[in-house]
Amino acid sequence: MTSHSVTPTYADLVAAVRESDVKAQALIGELTEDQVREPSGLPGWSRGHVVTHLSRNADALGRFVAGVRSGESGEMYPGGPDARNAAIDEGADRPAELLALDYRFSGTRLVDALADLPTDRLDTPVPWRKPVTAFDLPILRWNEIEIHLLDLDIGYTCHDWPAEFVEFTLASQLGALETAVPGVRVPSLSDAETLAWLVGRPTRVGLPTLPAWPF
Repeated sequence: MTSHSVTPTYADLVAAVRESDVKAQALIGELTEDQVREPSGLPGWSRGHVVTHLSRNADALGRFVAGVRSGESGEMYPGGPDARNAAIDEGADRPAELLALDYRFSGTRLVDALADLPTDRLDTPVPWRKPVTAFDLPILRWNEIEIHLLDLDIGYTCHDWPAEFVEFTLASQLGALETAVPGVRVPSLSDAETLAWLVGRPTRVGLPTLPAWPF
């Protein structure tokens, strides 16, 4: 990533996502059969659910990339939320090795597709849950990887987040916070802990309650 004083380019963002993806591949690849069956940090989801969600999210964002290239916008999850949830439930109980292989393939395929996206298409609107453009696609994936690595509950914490991720994401989330929750008091925490609070993963009790992330 570039210096904090410079707005990252699209290529910077893709490079950062690739680094996070490689790290996630290694961490997911170390999960044992017992670990993938155990509860994650997300209510009702095992670690297998979290890994499967990350894989299917890669496929979903890949559909956006394909739509940007073809000029035909597609659904993120064909069939809507019910189909999305069913796919995650179906895949969650697979053997640890298959979960890791699925993540490695889908994650790498998405990063490669992002890297190959023509620069003259980066302002193309993308039908995410709020208005974004193709430029934002690596940002969406970066958020998914880094935040859900916390949810695996395997010792990866907000203090393990890349400094560039914390700085970039904190700036955007603090900007959105004032609109979503006018007048909210931002607690005095480290940047990483502040970001964890903003995205619904508070590191301590007693912090101001926020609406469900993302804003």
